[in-house]
Amino acid sequence: MKVALIADVHANLPALEAVMEHARRKGCEAFWNVGDSVGYGAFPEEVVAILRRQAVNVIGNYDRKVLEVKKQDAFWRETGMPEKRMAFNWAYDHLSEESRKWLSSLPEQVRMEVEGKRILLLHASPLSAKEHLSPETPLSRFEILAEAADADLVVCGHSHRPFSIRAKKTVFVNPGSVGRPDDQDSRAAYATLTLRKGRFRLCQYRVPYDVKRAADEARRRGLPEAFAQMLLRGVSLSGILEEESPGRGDLLLSARKFAELCGAEAEHARQVERLALKLFDLLKPLHGLGKRERFLLQCAAILHDIGWVKGGNGHHKTSLRLIREAPQLGCFSSRERGIIGSIARYHRGKLPSEGHSAYGALPEGDRFTVCALASLLRLADGMDASHGSVVREIALRMEPGRILIECRVPSTAFWERESTEKKKDLFELTFRKELKIEWSQA
Repeated sequence: MKVALIADVHANLPALEAVMEHARRKGCEAFWNVGDSVGYGAFPEEVVAILRRQAVNVIGNYDRKVLEVKKQDAFWRETGMPEKRMAFNWAYDHLSEESRKWLSSLPEQVRMEVEGKRILLLHASPLSAKEHLSPETPLSRFEILAEAADADLVVCGHSHRPFSIRAKKTVFVNPGSVGRPDDQDSRAAYATLTLRKGRFRLCQYRVPYDVKRAADEARRRGLPEAFAQMLLRGVSLSGILEEESPGRGDLLLSARKFAELCGAEAEHARQVERLALKLFDLLKPLHGLGKRERFLLQCAAILHDIGWVKGGNGHHKTSLRLIREAPQLGCFSSRERGIIGSIARYHRGKLPSEGHSAYGALPEGDRFTVCALASLLRLADGMDASHGSVVREIALRMEPGRILIECRVPSTAFWERESTEKKKDLFELTFRKELKIEWSQA
């Protein structure tokens, strides 16, 4: 028997349809859904209609909050985030009475025995409906939960973090979020479970889907722009709202709008942004840079290919010129434009030189910032050389004198291997460490 494990659909119909089609092509005969089927997305009624016909389901905490939002409106006015309150109210109002009754009838847990294996489906943790289990959860905690679960396999969701972990004789698996990933990868996540002769095998997948349709429909139905951005960028609501705090969110929005105006390839820009920020976070002990520099790198990743509006030849130089001169980016200071433009300029081509006018005009401290951040953008762009978003995960290990980066890909990724090897030059020059890049099958 082969089963698709899904979680956290959050009313995202295009993502659910893509996952179900992918799972059927993989030979899945059934779908087990561990909750949070509604909330935030534009398709609550449509998603419920599919899940009630085609899946084994448990209720999630967001499902419950949608059902209870009208009863607790005073509470939400006092303590809840307005955006969350709107999401729950909107979902409630756009569910039929029949669908609400079905959601409220769902159990918190489902136990079953398949092919001699005891299986427990639940949304969060065997000991708490609010506990987030993730790859960072200590093994000692999983061992306590294994005792409570009394199962061979526990399928959970809630954290939106894909993982599988063995604790004692129990395997815990989280398939990730179908409809609202928040790990800066907008693709839908799910897992397959194959059960045969008392043994089981798990596989995790990320599936591209029509994320633009999901975002456009959220806008069309009057949901906040933050909800559309969550889908497009694979970022949590809190992450979006943090960006929108004093000025920074407006700057990022201006950068995204200008990139769109220039016709930059959105999917490639999102993948490069995700990889560049991941590298920044993993390498923080090496570069020692902070939130301001991370923001500058993010802007440069969004804008690095806008020069293609004037053609491919020398587009990196054109990107620099546009970032420094375009009136649409007038919300940035001239210093920010110089740094962001230079980072974008060095995503390809020659390395920084004082002979380059824009780079040479920068103060010495800003030059290091440009070299450090451009080296990360250069690597991230190399890791998406085919524009196919094939790099799924990045892991990193620091050793004396060298850095090892492991890229997990679904296939050979020839173009990415070749390009990243060429583009590691600025990193090694800036940080004076050997960089070794390894590729493994996802």
